Amino acid sequence: MTSRLAFRISAALATIYVLWVLLSLLAQRTGVALPFRLGDVGEFLLVLVATAFFVAGLALNELKASAAARSVWQVLDDNAERYAMLLAYVFVCIVIVQEVIRRFALNYSSAWSQETAQYLFIYLGYIGAAYAVKERAHIRFDILLLRVSPRVKGYLNVFAELATLLFAVIAIYWSMHTVQQLLHFGGTTPVLRVNKTWFEAAVPIGFALVVVRCLQAIWRDVNDIKNGREVFAGKAMFDE
Repeated sequence: MTSRLAFRISAALATIYVLWVLLSLLAQRTGVALPFRLGDVGEFLLVLVATAFFVAGLALNELKASAAARSVWQVLDDNAERYAMLLAYVFVCIVIVQEVIRRFALNYSSAWSQETAQYLFIYLGYIGAAYAVKERAHIRFDILLLRVSPRVKGYLNVFAELATLLFAVIAIYWSMHTVQQLLHFGGTTPVLRVNKTWFEAAVPIGFALVVVRCLQAIWRDVNDIKNGREVFAGKAMFDE
């Protein structure tokens, strides 16, 4: 699939959604029954798939630009969280904007927009936490790191990653307990009526990514210490 094709599919699905909303509004105002209904789940999936193709087009453009220098696996390893966050962020923005238009311009709001936006925002946060671990961008006190030798700095970074790794493992353990309960008792969301497991799974998925990125960071730092290189510093909170 090319990026142009992905953008065209996204535009086509977005057009179908807009036409469906206008048709549903007209049917409601005139009292004419439509031969079929998408429902809340159908509208949500239509917007989600349109957003996914749009983000896929952006990702394909980036992959094409960097394919000559790096493999696809390397590009995905560097940008997997970015693509996932972009999908969640674009979806949330689209849903909020279209809901404002539907509510104030058409007086015909949707029931699914608030629910899906808040759950996708949760995914955005937890996936972003993993990306921040990769980029070493979490808030931290780095005044001490600026005053120690590169080797000591490497040891301190490894210690911090081990502490983060331990916290992530504990978080996965307890969050999986909640997921198992939802699978057993079948709790559903108020509007879409789908199992809440799909949304509660954001916690273990996010922390699983944190575990992967911590292990990668530890491997990178240990190699840098062995070879006498400066460890990856990330984004400093305080610059001298």
